[in-house]
Amino acid sequence: MPLKIKIFVWQLLRDRLPSGTEVLKRHGPGNGLCPLCHVPETGTHILFSCVAAQALWCFVREALGPVGGL
Repeated sequence: MPLKIKIFVWQLLRDRLPSGTEVLKRHGPGNGLCPLCHVPETGTHILFSCVAAQALWCFVREALGPVGGL
């Protein structure tokens, strides 16, 4: 597995992706909220919970068709 992917997964699992909440913790710009949903922007939210992410995953599922019973 490429190092970039390993680092990404490591950051995701430890909720350390540079999301709104993480940037806010470090006194960066923004309010830490998802601009679409207005809830705390975490890595999990960005990839799975956000309405934009859900729409993307739905599109991917439809584009790939039935794969492994998903």
